[in-house]
Amino acid sequence: MAKQRKTQVFISYSRKNKLFTRKLNDALDAAGLEAWVDWEGIPFSADWMATITAAIEASDAFIFVISKDSIKSVYCLKELEFALQSNKKIIPVVYSEPGKGHDLHPKLSSTNWVFLRPRKEKFQEIIPKLVDTILTDLDWVQQHTNILQRATQWKQKHENSSYLLSGSYLEEAERWMTESTEGESRQVSPLQAEYIRASRKYSMRRQRNTTFAFGILTALSLILLMFAVRQWVESVDNAQRAEESAARAEASAKDAEQRKAQAEASERLALEKENQAKAQRSAAQASEYSIRPGELDTSTLLAIESLFRFPSGDAENVLRDNLSRMPVPVAQPSHTGRIWNITTSADGQYIISASADGSACVWNIDGEKKYCVQHEADVMDALVTADSQWLVTGSTDGTIRFWTFADGSPAEVLDLQSPVLDLDINPKNTFLVAGREDEYVTVVSINARRVTYDFKFSNGPVSVVRFHPNGDWISIGTREGRVRLWKIMTGLLESGPRHEAEIFDIALSPDGKVTVSVGADSNARISRAETGRQTHVLEHPDWVEDAAFSPDNSWFVTASDDKIVRVFDTNSGAEKIRMYHGSFVQKVAVSPDGNWIASTGYDLSIRIWDSRSGALMLDAFLEGIGSALVFTPDGSRIIAGDRSGNLTIWDVSTLFARIGNIEFAEYANKSKFDPGGNWILVNTDDKNLWQIPVGEITTLKTEEAKTPLITFDDLSAQTKISPDAKWVAVSVNSETGNSQAQLYNVETKVRHTLPHDADITGLAISPDSQFLATTYENGSNVQIWEIETGTLTATIPFEETAFTMAYSPKDPFLAVGLTDKIVLWNLESNTAAATLQQVGHIRSLNFNTEGTWLATTTSNGSIFIWDMTLGDHTAPKYEFLQDGRITSLDFNSSRQWLASGGERYVYLWDLATGQEIIRIPHGDEVTSVSFSPDGTLLSSVSRKIVQFWDLNRLQPIPRDSLVESACQRLTRNLNASEWAFFFKGDEYRQLCPNLP
Repeated sequence: MAKQRKTQVFISYSRKNKLFTRKLNDALDAAGLEAWVDWEGIPFSADWMATITAAIEASDAFIFVISKDSIKSVYCLKELEFALQSNKKIIPVVYSEPGKGHDLHPKLSSTNWVFLRPRKEKFQEIIPKLVDTILTDLDWVQQHTNILQRATQWKQKHENSSYLLSGSYLEEAERWMTESTEGESRQVSPLQAEYIRASRKYSMRRQRNTTFAFGILTALSLILLMFAVRQWVESVDNAQRAEESAARAEASAKDAEQRKAQAEASERLALEKENQAKAQRSAAQASEYSIRPGELDTSTLLAIESLFRFPSGDAENVLRDNLSRMPVPVAQPSHTGRIWNITTSADGQYIISASADGSACVWNIDGEKKYCVQHEADVMDALVTADSQWLVTGSTDGTIRFWTFADGSPAEVLDLQSPVLDLDINPKNTFLVAGREDEYVTVVSINARRVTYDFKFSNGPVSVVRFHPNGDWISIGTREGRVRLWKIMTGLLESGPRHEAEIFDIALSPDGKVTVSVGADSNARISRAETGRQTHVLEHPDWVEDAAFSPDNSWFVTASDDKIVRVFDTNSGAEKIRMYHGSFVQKVAVSPDGNWIASTGYDLSIRIWDSRSGALMLDAFLEGIGSALVFTPDGSRIIAGDRSGNLTIWDVSTLFARIGNIEFAEYANKSKFDPGGNWILVNTDDKNLWQIPVGEITTLKTEEAKTPLITFDDLSAQTKISPDAKWVAVSVNSETGNSQAQLYNVETKVRHTLPHDADITGLAISPDSQFLATTYENGSNVQIWEIETGTLTATIPFEETAFTMAYSPKDPFLAVGLTDKIVLWNLESNTAAATLQQVGHIRSLNFNTEGTWLATTTSNGSIFIWDMTLGDHTAPKYEFLQDGRITSLDFNSSRQWLASGGERYVYLWDLATGQEIIRIPHGDEVTSVSFSPDGTLLSSVSRKIVQFWDLNRLQPIPRDSLVESACQRLTRNLNASEWAFFFKGDEYRQLCPNLP
């Protein structure tokens, strides 16, 4: 599975020549080169300049596609200037000659052209010559790229000396610069020259410092020697003086030894600092690569290397981020040609792959090969009958073949005399239908294994055939853009949507009422499955490659070359959510339960998304461009095929930890389990408070069938439930000066309104359920209200703003969050009992149920954990740090965990060890976390969705298991080329010992 570093090529082209450039890109990829192409068209801005500059700097050669359009393109000429400034190898490739009257850039005019004009040059004959041109003087060119990237990084780090070259690498760089004079094509950029000169200058300065120190020590040694000789001479006359001199010499020797030890310690410190700097650089690179499509494995390996070299919070943070999104690889068997299609047997025990190498293979669910069957050309599709009796394959060799599924022995060959492009079996398991290149659709009886009907459509090669769920009708798509509905074995034919280019896929809703056809005209077209009548046209900016329906028919998803996965409402055609890849998206699949969407394509990744929120939940990496994708019937695994012939199986069962999710019409703010564990409260921006029985959280999908517990006049914010589960407190903030806290008795329906002068910032209910404490914006008082009557009974004044507070469950204390401190207020003596120091505005604090722990937070992302069993509160027991703002806290007493909500994640912390152990990804800010009273469930809120997690299905990862867990999710180590790129000068080592 190890990646080999490829030669990097940047292709500059006009978007009007996209089809030619795509063909050129595929040819270079087939030749083992890796091209960077801006398919989407980045906006002309600072971000565009940064992205293009980085891509050109990382390339070994720069191809400029010459056409009448490209030589006039501002973008193309800007890219050419970047390449010239970086002294890149320029290779003009002529797609169409500019003609007279068109000015060419001098560099393009003076450089030999490679002609690839349509209908003039033979494309396949010229490509090898182009590749030879790219690879000429490759070692020097790649060194040029490496030095340019290092020099750029040095500049970006404000010329930090730790990024300079030294030792053999500096000598190699100087030899390389000397070799640049051996050919006109070898050009060193000013930045590279400056970088190498700076490296030599710094190296010489270090050498001078070392030589000077050595000279001082030598001189000191000579002086000591002369002094010793002199004392020896004097010792003849005076023995006592000799002994004194010897003592002085011994003292001087000891002093010299101490100086030597100090020098060695200084050297060790320097090496440690150098090591620390390298570790920080690896952590920074790991963070950068973590957001690059298809590079999550590289990012993880860099983070592991950083932890090995010098453990740090930055490296651990990147590694935990990555691990939260990485599934576990099961196996990666392979073909020798691209994978065209993947299916599974009905029982989910076997995987069937169809490949361009002319074979179809059957594998068990763990990737062990059962057998392969062979055709004489590409196998475009391979299916298993519902009774698992037959394996059926269709090939461009013009045949459909039946094989005994149990052992792969041949049973029947049907010669159709035309390439077979697609297959499908009806739900009744009685007929097989095949789409053919000669415009025919063939119907085959499965029981008889004989052709029973041929029908010619005369609308182009039939590339897609799909049975409707009733098994009597099929939808047919052609390469000329026609969609037809045909009742098999009859002449009954209906017209479907008319596309302007090839049909790539047709998806049918499970209830058989709706079809969605997608294709090269950049549209998805919705039509009625019974009549073919088009109801909606959904325009995309680029080709739409694939589509799939949800199990409940309510939505479908599309994959497009504009790098976007979209979810649409089936009835209205309205777009619901978008999810993004780094390049063309080729395939999508929906999990059997409809909770997850998987997608893959050109960015060498498989991404699994939450189908309701669009949150990226898992991100796996591929060795080639994703070309096929399927979930196993139980949804526990995802199988992907790529154009390099790999079949990769990933375990995604960690997704089963989420056991429910409820989507509300408006944003949800907080969710809280009641102390009895019978229901959960959710307040939403439609001014409602909802009470959801815990028994419904795994089945309820929306609040539409529920009645609000309370409706407010304004938006609500915070919620609290009394320990006896009778009262609910809610803060209702108003823009019209009518802010208030409301108390509601869930048994008697009694409701109290508690007016405030400003928006409420904190709520707390006493352990005996008798009192409610409140704080409000810019207010210096904590107000105490009697719950039964709703009357104000006391006010605790402070000399500064009080942000929030919490009652201690075991002591007569009220913890109050101020600025830079927390005051423990004794409610019996009405005095401050203790002060806990923490920098910042204390906006959130929580006690655990037993009152033994207090968690406090500030806006800088720090969480202090105070041990309340100790009398000394001068320092917290633990200090946790998470990325971004902390929105909510909750303790799990049975597990001794703390949950915190933040930007895109729920963090779980182990109070026994003081370490983070679990990170749960979300699509947006997590505004609330709440544990069930028995400690088995966790609820989290993000935007409009409340999610529920089974804690027994989450896998805690302590700090000392981080690397081991990461290696379990990887399929490879860095290869020697990658190691040299990232850690030039360091001896190669495998970071994960059991991986290639």
